[in-house]
Amino acid sequence: MKIIIAISTVAILTFQGCNQQTNNTVKGVQYAGALQEIMGGNLDASITLKELQETPDLYALGAAEGLKGEIQIFNSKPYVSKVTPEQLVVENDFTSNAALLVYAQVPEWQEVSIPKAILTLKQFEDFLEYTALKAEIDTSKPFPFMIEGHIRKINWHVVNWNENNVNHSREAHMASGLNGIVVEENVEIIGFYSKDHKGVFTHHNANWHMHFRAKDQNLAGHLDDLLLGEYMTLKLPKQL
Repeated sequence: MKIIIAISTVAILTFQGCNQQTNNTVKGVQYAGALQEIMGGNLDASITLKELQETPDLYALGAAEGLKGEIQIFNSKPYVSKVTPEQLVVENDFTSNAALLVYAQVPEWQEVSIPKAILTLKQFEDFLEYTALKAEIDTSKPFPFMIEGHIRKINWHVVNWNENNVNHSREAHMASGLNGIVVEENVEIIGFYSKDHKGVFTHHNANWHMHFRAKDQNLAGHLDDLLLGEYMTLKLPKQL
């Protein structure tokens, strides 16, 4: 009987250890919720950020529950931007829930200089796919990427949806909160690329979804358009 109890105790401890390791490890690109569900009116939480609070090397973007803000996570630090009656605020905690979240664990990045001739989003998307293939990343699967440096311009928005409005569209979401333009700013941009997740975590007309944070001011949100600057860096995961 004592042997059976000892074995059972070891098994329980081993099982608990495996669960803890699983909770702190993200394999590949994961997502919760979907854009098409949001467009259908489901704004409920699909995941709590607290579930990922102990995950190291975490990068993520998404929309807050109820479409009341934008979620950005850079290296396990959250930047949750929300619209208040007074101003835009950026919270650095894991208390929010997400209607949509796409995320990955990236312990190490590889860096590539973006040529000066790459200015527009279309040019960048072509460069991104070419560079990812050259880096032996399987572009048939989703992967995260980052852009760092001094941008010329970013068009952005932070959603603040009226719960009484049932007419969902991308244009309505963008107009519901705050919109702005950032020029000549040092930024970090987190993005996810996929050819096969339109309506899930990329919009119907793009293979990417990007959010940003400004390094020199308290600003973060959804990236709508971009004009790159000189000497910018593309970062791709060394492994997923």
